[in-house]
Amino acid sequence: MTSKNGVEQVRHLTPPFALGALRRGMQIEQFLGAIEQGGQHGLRWIAISPGRTGFTVYLSDVEDVGSDTFLDITEFPPLDPDDETWGKAITTAADPEEAISLAERELGAHPERWVNQGVVCSEYLDYRNTSSDARPMNP
Repeated sequence: MTSKNGVEQVRHLTPPFALGALRRGMQIEQFLGAIEQGGQHGLRWIAISPGRTGFTVYLSDVEDVGSDTFLDITEFPPLDPDDETWGKAITTAADPEEAISLAERELGAHPERWVNQGVVCSEYLDYRNTSSDARPMNP
């Protein structure tokens, strides 16, 4: 990604940096894109969060309610009205390698598309700007 001043910006974590972030107690996330569920257009993203019992993999299916001024998909409502939180805990792994491997194998995460916590919102903005599946930006 290139910024407005032409300087190359690196957003994605290399696999060793993603592991390092988890080992330092930081959450990592990945935007997976659009989904259809029960006739509703939504978005899917995942997070891996370190905790006392290991590294928990979360899956979030949310409504696409984004706008020019509201891009924080971590605040979007869940697609399933019975869900009360932003993500379902899929599993907890003993170590970060196992958590990342599971997310890649079972949820379709890409090994080179992990981002630090909060950056998933920028991934959503890129999706809105480039995807024909995305809702158009408001003028």
